Amino acid sequence: MALSSGRLPHYESSLLEIIKANRTSLSILASLLSLPLVRLAYLDYRGWYDLGAGGVPHNIFGWALQSAMRIFATPDTKSTACYETAGNFSNIQRRSYFKMGAEIPHRKGIRPKTGVWVAPHRQLSMTSSKEMVTALEAELAGIYAANDSLLEKGPSKLEGGYSVALFVHPSLPLNHKTFPTAPREIFHIHESEGSSHAILSPVDAKTVLEKGWGERHGLSGRVGGVPSNYVMIYSPRDEEELDVVGRIARAAVGYGVEGREIH
Repeated sequence: MALSSGRLPHYESSLLEIIKANRTSLSILASLLSLPLVRLAYLDYRGWYDLGAGGVPHNIFGWALQSAMRIFATPDTKSTACYETAGNFSNIQRRSYFKMGAEIPHRKGIRPKTGVWVAPHRQLSMTSSKEMVTALEAELAGIYAANDSLLEKGPSKLEGGYSVALFVHPSLPLNHKTFPTAPREIFHIHESEGSSHAILSPVDAKTVLEKGWGERHGLSGRVGGVPSNYVMIYSPRDEEELDVVGRIARAAVGYGVEGREIH
């Protein structure tokens, strides 16, 4: 049977009357239902904010930006499957840059916990002491001083200027894929907890992951031109681990300067 023009069916009219009569109660119910989501968002924001600055603005807008990027993050930052397709790599990418006799051992113990956030990407447990962070910065400064014709040192572009980084010297050519926004950045340290990020050859990135010394960045190989061989290196806990992180940093430099001799 056809409905009269301009008139609602009886059940729709009744529903509207119920909504109008209970508008206040329904608003309260909606607010109560949203409280858990608001609390979860607040806790996530506080956890992110407490990491400190790095990569994106250190405010609610930066949190919102990285939250949107997290949608695209890899669910498995320890997977090395992306390094198995050697046919897609150039000769520069197919080789290791660990010096003979400076290969890395397996890291002792379990892996540390890392944050779910992609910017900044930080380590949450088993972090370095302040003294160890200072020693790591000295290690990086020593690598730069011994290779200043090949490298530059300065604020990290990838971390928004909040970390010290090594860069390929602007006089040298670049023939392998790096960050489009910071094409010469090789390695930077996170002073807050002693972890670092490195762009390694795919071969060396695979070794670092398999031996427990690091993990891929959540966005590596996913979006924004983040290369799959952009790897977090875990914080050194003692002198022995500091030595290994130094070897990894030199391997990153070797890859960055495309096999030129480093010291």
